[in-house]
Amino acid sequence: MRRIHFYMFAGGAAALSISLLVLAGCGGGGGPIQPPQNSPPPSNSASTAFLQLLPAAQKSATTVGSQKCGTCHTSKLSGWVHTKHAAVNVGCENCHGPGSAHAAGPAATNILGFPKAVSPVVCGQCHGPLMADYEASAHAAPVPDPVESGSSRCLRCHSAEFRAQYIDEPLAHNQTPDQVNANILSLSSATLQSFATTTGETASCTNCHDPHEVTANIPSNGEQVQLRRLTFNLDPTPIAPGATLESYTLQTNQVCGTCHNGWGANPTDTVLQASTSRPPFHEGPQYSMLLGVSGYEAAGGPPQRTSSHAGAPDQCTHCHMPNGSHTFTVNLDSSCAPCHSAADAAARESSVQSEIEGDLLALRSRMQLWAKQNLGNQDWWDYTTNLTTPPSASQEAAIPIQLKRARYNYYFIINDRSYGIHNVFYTRYLIEVANQQLDAINAPPAPAQKLSRREMVALLQDDYRRSRIGAHGQR
Repeated sequence: MRRIHFYMFAGGAAALSISLLVLAGCGGGGGPIQPPQNSPPPSNSASTAFLQLLPAAQKSATTVGSQKCGTCHTSKLSGWVHTKHAAVNVGCENCHGPGSAHAAGPAATNILGFPKAVSPVVCGQCHGPLMADYEASAHAAPVPDPVESGSSRCLRCHSAEFRAQYIDEPLAHNQTPDQVNANILSLSSATLQSFATTTGETASCTNCHDPHEVTANIPSNGEQVQLRRLTFNLDPTPIAPGATLESYTLQTNQVCGTCHNGWGANPTDTVLQASTSRPPFHEGPQYSMLLGVSGYEAAGGPPQRTSSHAGAPDQCTHCHMPNGSHTFTVNLDSSCAPCHSAADAAARESSVQSEIEGDLLALRSRMQLWAKQNLGNQDWWDYTTNLTTPPSASQEAAIPIQLKRARYNYYFIINDRSYGIHNVFYTRYLIEVANQQLDAINAPPAPAQKLSRREMVALLQDDYRRSRIGAHGQR
């Protein structure tokens, strides 16, 4: 089988079965789980790992049954009874540990609650194959810098535990985005910093699936997998340029796009003049690119905003979760069906990416040549503090807005990391607009490229990495 990363959404979200019964506070029970009828037994390693999660005061507890949990946690029980978990007798205690001690004297110290209750180990007791897939994905490990920064802005997408406790569960309990946002902003620095030690994953099962409720977010195959958000949404309003952080992280109703968007993207001249250290958007604007928004555009905008990929059933998950795989890796044999055969998809991918890579290098060369001729240093097209020798304030002030617009589009495309696959029409348009801006300042044409494709890709990826240095925790 042919498998390849398109550098698309480094982890979408959706698909097959769900697992955990997370409780925002304390709740139900748990102990070695009893497998549902006609299902494979849980692995010994998963059961052992689950037992290790239980607090000391729960180690000797016994099970009391989900109905007992429901005497206090009424809404949880009323939602759970309609789920697949209830149908196969996977109850509160299968995910939260045995509940006798908690029923006798409710306390956070005698039940498996946040943050450990959202560990994928809980789901892995039954969903072993999905757990194995997930562990091979980028979602399974935290991104150190944003977690350790203790910034509530970063933790919203970079800490599975934080997101589950302060975003996913509150929204499921009918809190409004404004209420959730206000609560997050009121958290103490000590609470935020605590996630530096409790965060184990960037995104986990319960960030995508609601373990307690059936939902209206049904994927195209019609399965009820209790998704917290839609897999398909063409409304770009919550991620439009200049949208608030609350809008990007709390109101984006697309299961991958709620994190994989270019929040902060705002290519107005005011922002471009003020933002000098790095591109003014978050890395990973894949959903924004898919919907064709947030690049620097000419008057009137693009003639076409989206490609057929935006209209594919389930959008991101169609390609990144073939056959329900939770590695989030594109598989050309199945991800591109039924529109393309594997051979056709491979040929198109190679053609589009080679074209875009070459066009990006040509754009980069034009910016370099302008900087060399007008500033005396070819690296100052980037005017970033990540340069060994950055331009002085007066030299930076001499950089025209047209070059800054072109630079914005260059970085928007390489931060998307699909090199045209997500949305070839919008990608081509942004490159065209960038070159028009350089024409306006008489930037020299790019010389013929003498680099191999491998060398071109390495150069683009190096620019991507350098542009993200110091990116976290600065907005």
